[in-house]
Amino acid sequence: MMDRSPKPPEALIRAIAQDLRPVRPSPQPLHLVLRMVPLALLVSSVILLAIGPRPDSGILGPLLTWGASAAQFLLAIALIWIAAHESTPAGRLPRQTVYSAAFLASLVVVFVTLLTFSTSPGNETLGVSVWIAHKTLHVSPWIMGFACGIGSTLAGGILVLFFSWVFRNSLATRPTVGGALYGAGAGLAINAGWRIACPISTPWHALGAHGAAIIATVILGALIGRSLGNRKLHAGARRS
Repeated sequence: MMDRSPKPPEALIRAIAQDLRPVRPSPQPLHLVLRMVPLALLVSSVILLAIGPRPDSGILGPLLTWGASAAQFLLAIALIWIAAHESTPAGRLPRQTVYSAAFLASLVVVFVTLLTFSTSPGNETLGVSVWIAHKTLHVSPWIMGFACGIGSTLAGGILVLFFSWVFRNSLATRPTVGGALYGAGAGLAINAGWRIACPISTPWHALGAHGAAIIATVILGALIGRSLGNRKLHAGARRS
């Protein structure tokens, strides 16, 4: 059967041919994640390099001190990997998988916190001794709470800004979810290093100060992801 559909004008074909430009393919999710791992590892280790491991690390043992933090860091990388899948609509993972991964990360943080406290409860009623710059300082637990909360939020915010730059060309159909995922990954990566240095084991501190910092990075990532998504939507509307 002959094709009787009208052919486009030659002028239109020439205009399209002149407008063609090579397009760089989107990087694979794993490649995106590998770009972020070194900086995430560096920023999450800053507090540990500054004041050293917690004084009760001998009581906790290497598995609960370093192993638990390594597990949290790997979970953070997994969340960022899922966020990278969100950036390409064709590679987007099922909603149930995304929410299950976020729920698992929350459970791991709570479980590690309670296990750490049960192994080394400590006594913070009279304050906490912190070794900084070759000096031992006696600090109120409330001040430590604010310091950990604000410090880990700032460190996590740095990672969120870096991740949002890496995902700036994202084509996510759920940009808020994608931003929240890499925000959660940033907060979890920072907490993985912070908990090794922080000398306080009580759940109110670990889940209150450290947990609040993770929630803050999730919110920051969601807001940035939504903002970037709206900007792309408005830019596409202007072109059309």
